[in-house]
Amino acid sequence: MSQASASSLKLSEMQFRIVKPIGTGAGSRVFQINDTKKGGYYALKVVQRQSADDEIYLAQALQEAAVGPKLNHPNIMKIFDHRVKKAWFKVAKVELLLEFIDGRALDELEMPERPQLVLMFCHVASALGHMHRRGVYHGDLKPGNIMLSKAGDVKVIDFGTAWIKGQDKSRVQGTPQYMAPEQAKDKVVNDKTDIFNLGATMYKMFTGHHANISGIPGGPEDNGLGHRGKVRAPIKLDPKIPAVLNDAIMACLQTNPDARPAGAYEVEAQLKAVAKQMGLKADDLRGIEEEEDEAWDDE
Repeated sequence: MSQASASSLKLSEMQFRIVKPIGTGAGSRVFQINDTKKGGYYALKVVQRQSADDEIYLAQALQEAAVGPKLNHPNIMKIFDHRVKKAWFKVAKVELLLEFIDGRALDELEMPERPQLVLMFCHVASALGHMHRRGVYHGDLKPGNIMLSKAGDVKVIDFGTAWIKGQDKSRVQGTPQYMAPEQAKDKVVNDKTDIFNLGATMYKMFTGHHANISGIPGGPEDNGLGHRGKVRAPIKLDPKIPAVLNDAIMACLQTNPDARPAGAYEVEAQLKAVAKQMGLKADDLRGIEEEEDEAWDDE
């Protein structure tokens, strides 16, 4: 789909039918839809107020709508349009028209092979670099927010907790197992916290374990003392992990934000160096395996 046709997509002008439900999240339902007028398949995310507790989910949906027009990258899920319905002057429902990604999130896959993960994270780092150049910070990067399609496309998704430069920020957002120390303590979200989130995500996917991030409420091995425990190097958990990859992950997980890579572009360069060392090419990245595809269809 061209940029022009994508930018002209409007929910109010679209005639569609629901093909099937494809997921539920915190306060939301997601459906695959088919545009019966112009053709094409999309995802429709619906967030509806049922109680006062749904305020946060409606706000997150509106945040995704605000983020969408700022981003245009092949490894970022496209957000085409949104529609708001009000009742008694309050937002009662938000609908988001999204790119349909025919695949699975990384936390739904059996542990991918190391070469595949290296190639995937090259794309994720590239996506983060694009976001940061546009003044957008994800805030909740984790395996559940990275998708691999059947065709082998990698997509960063879910921008409900993203922060746009210049916005007020008043609460902690993110997932404890992947949050940077300053993210939990000082409510910070920026390029450096995204880099930490990326490091924690890579650590989990390459080792099968969470990094030892003590001091984050609810985080793994929280010692209750407000101190972050020492992260065990991935190479000590799996000696077959390349040293350059081990160093790249550990650099992202530094407690001091200033000690982390200068930007996502630096992480991308390190990962590309790992890929080159392993003799990998971009087209070596495969889509989800056939047996997983069948399991998806049976759900």
